Amino acid sequence: MPKLGIILSSARPNRVADHVARWVADAVDDRFEVDLIDLREVALPAFDEPQSPKSGADKTTDHGRTWGERIAALDAAVILTPQYNGSYPGALKNAVDFLYGEWSGLPLLLIGYGWNAANEVLPLLETLMTRVGADVVDTLGLGFREDLSLEGELFVAEEKVARLAADLASLEEKALQPAA
Repeated sequence: MPKLGIILSSARPNRVADHVARWVADAVDDRFEVDLIDLREVALPAFDEPQSPKSGADKTTDHGRTWGERIAALDAAVILTPQYNGSYPGALKNAVDFLYGEWSGLPLLLIGYGWNAANEVLPLLETLMTRVGADVVDTLGLGFREDLSLEGELFVAEEKVARLAADLASLEEKALQPAA
């Protein structure tokens, strides 16, 4: 069974990420083994490896090695991001920057949430993840008031529920393809 990481990138204490993660995990059914990755719990320090991740050098810090191993063990991932001031949280950027090869070829679904269905953050995150070599299969935006409340209650339209199901099927298909 392929392994899917669901990455929560908000570290705020009153975040809605937990509700969105539950919505995604419920849609997964039994097609994946799920690793719920909460960047608040991972708590990486500001990037502190002596070499650029793009160099391919071994990581020298325990937290860098652990983070790299966790992402390398995934067959696909869903990154959940709020839209903070038109962008993604610093914890997410830092977590991405710790790695390079581990993202390469990893099938990803990017789900943003916020005002205007996170329409500013998703293109930025897609550009970032494409730059590190990830295979972004789709982006899906959830909007406050149209898809969820400010407290995280979800009432997502059937069209987006169907799109999530199709995106998860695409992730599964890519995850099951033999490595090139």
